[in-house]
Amino acid sequence: MVCGRKCSFFCLFMSSWAFIMLNLLGIFFFVRSLVLLKDLPLPAHFKDLGDFKTRAEEAYHTVSIRCFITAVVYLGFIFISIIAIRQDRKKRRRLYKRGTLIPRR
Repeated sequence: MVCGRKCSFFCLFMSSWAFIMLNLLGIFFFVRSLVLLKDLPLPAHFKDLGDFKTRAEEAYHTVSIRCFITAVVYLGFIFISIIAIRQDRKKRRRLYKRGTLIPRR
């Protein structure tokens, strides 16, 4: 693999954190939390209140779907990190059995 043991653990930690955070954000956007209203990509001016409501609902839906899709991408990075950690562990066991790797104290 390209990255070593510490890098794989760091990527696993960061991807896990991103997966959790993006799922939470996706849920909050899905239930249309008013706290996140200022984070929506909305224009500055609207024709009337009905126009604002329809655009805000569309924006909430779009952003929540994007958060869930990005969380799935980070889930893929979690699996890649786990694979890298397992390959590194197998490599270390093989080298330790040959006697080329001295165990840490």
